[in-house]
Amino acid sequence: MERQYLVQVETIIGEMTEETFRTHREALCYATNYQRVKKSKVFRSGEVVHHVTY
Repeated sequence: MERQYLVQVETIIGEMTEETFRTHREALCYATNYQRVKKSKVFRSGEVVHHVTY
């Protein structure tokens, strides 16, 4: 069974977005893009794996 990672992001301009990724690495790269992300959460199976705030 392939795990999927859901990333919830609040951008620096206040928009909320959600993206789904197949790998942990892809999810973290998207969640930690400090040039456009204010804060983000990475979920796996409904649980928060990482929480990032800039």
